[in-house]
Amino acid sequence: MQWWLAVGLVAVGCGGDPAPVDAPIDAGPRCAPTAQFGAPELIASLSTDLDDVTARLSPDELDVVFSRRTGALYDLWTARRPSIEEPFGPAALLTSVNSVNNDVWPALSPDGLVLMFDADRTTPGSYRIWSSTRPSLTAPFGPPALRTELMPGEVHSMLPTDRAIYFASGARPGLGAADIWRADINDRGVIAVPIALVGGVNTAADEVTPAVTADERQIFFRRTFGVAPDLEHDIYTASRSTPQDGWGPSTAVTSLAVAGVAETPNWVSPDGCHLYLHAAIAGDPMGANIYVARRPL
Repeated sequence: MQWWLAVGLVAVGCGGDPAPVDAPIDAGPRCAPTAQFGAPELIASLSTDLDDVTARLSPDELDVVFSRRTGALYDLWTARRPSIEEPFGPAALLTSVNSVNNDVWPALSPDGLVLMFDADRTTPGSYRIWSSTRPSLTAPFGPPALRTELMPGEVHSMLPTDRAIYFASGARPGLGAADIWRADINDRGVIAVPIALVGGVNTAADEVTPAVTADERQIFFRRTFGVAPDLEHDIYTASRSTPQDGWGPSTAVTSLAVAGVAETPNWVSPDGCHLYLHAAIAGDPMGANIYVARRPL
């Protein structure tokens, strides 16, 4: 698997100044931030003949939480790799969090101490957002709690910072049957009153599965439009100058669009260089799988 490497510049002494010893390397950006993403690459170390979906990662991209369907139900799994150039190790169930119901769409806070996810524990088939915490990165997550600040039908939580949550809602009045919302999280972990995203993200179509950069200036999401059975599901993106601005016009990520394939964004790296997604190709015996797309240098 090919990975993009950062380019560094080494300081050099000049004139009568002594040459520096062990001069530090100034690492530049690892991608062109406005370039199109390359073709998605299968993450083979997370792929099975089951449905492997909804991957969210730690900011350094070494830890991943994701959903895997075994039988009729989804459970939450986790895996780790020693470096970004290496495959993930064996996946393990998040046994302290999973239930006898569907548990799906996990999201880690950047500090790794909070886990949010969707579950249909209160009413089978009706999903709500739950959360669990742990005291340290080496401790297991504690018993999950229902996030009563949010409503039934609000799903796909995304935590770009420790103080913000984005999610999709089909319960609140919006422009479409599903729209993307944001809420602050205070220092006690309480979610404030959500606000629908302003600008070019929400439309009369359905917008779900937000993936947001750490500076909250770029968002990726899935938009569904059309009439069944000819529905189209594609990845769109929008950006803004500051987190206080409204979102600019949204555009399709054409380099990731494949006719007849529903691509769903999962998570974007803090610098926007790597986009993780899942997709299922019709007739593929491997089911749905997790991919990564990279912007070039």
